[in-house]
Amino acid sequence: QDGLVSSLRSLSLDAGRDFNVVVVSFDPREGPIDATAKKRIYLKQYGRAGAEQGWHFLTGEQDSIERLTNAVGFRYAYDDKTGQFAHGAGIVVLTPQGRISRYFYGVDYPPRDLRLGLVEASENKIGTLADRVLLLCYDYDPTTGKYGLAIMSALRLGGAATVLTLVTFIVVAIRRERRINSARQINEDVSPTS
Repeated sequence: QDGLVSSLRSLSLDAGRDFNVVVVSFDPREGPIDATAKKRIYLKQYGRAGAEQGWHFLTGEQDSIERLTNAVGFRYAYDDKTGQFAHGAGIVVLTPQGRISRYFYGVDYPPRDLRLGLVEASENKIGTLADRVLLLCYDYDPTTGKYGLAIMSALRLGGAATVLTLVTFIVVAIRRERRINSARQINEDVSPTS
């Protein structure tokens, strides 16, 4: 969660206001006291007012844990030798309706990717116009769990900008030419002939 906290602190979006964070323990030996202690630590690291309302730490019984982890496709195994769980690291971004929108793998999450994932999952209800424009230029790659430049979208956007620039230049040039010709015509009409 340290990587998540670090990435979330980089965002202008706020947990508790713009989105919720739900941390789920898959160790059935952990209970509400453990969850409360962890929540206190991470809220202090996050350091934003109001986050306690939107940051939840959950524990549960083995059956509930298995149903949840199976539903989101999270796999883990307990290693008796080390006394620890072996598992991949990552976060799952859900829509407001509880549907899986994005997976981000690893322990560090690029703030841009996390922000775009949250904006996209919220169906553009959070974020800025700039975020929406970025979503036109970036595609989510489910194999890497990251956003990458969408070449075709970027080319279309660049092409549209080029055409708009050319049209603007032509319109300005035609208007200027008309003004110059109009001024010449007026000068010819006004100047005395010998």
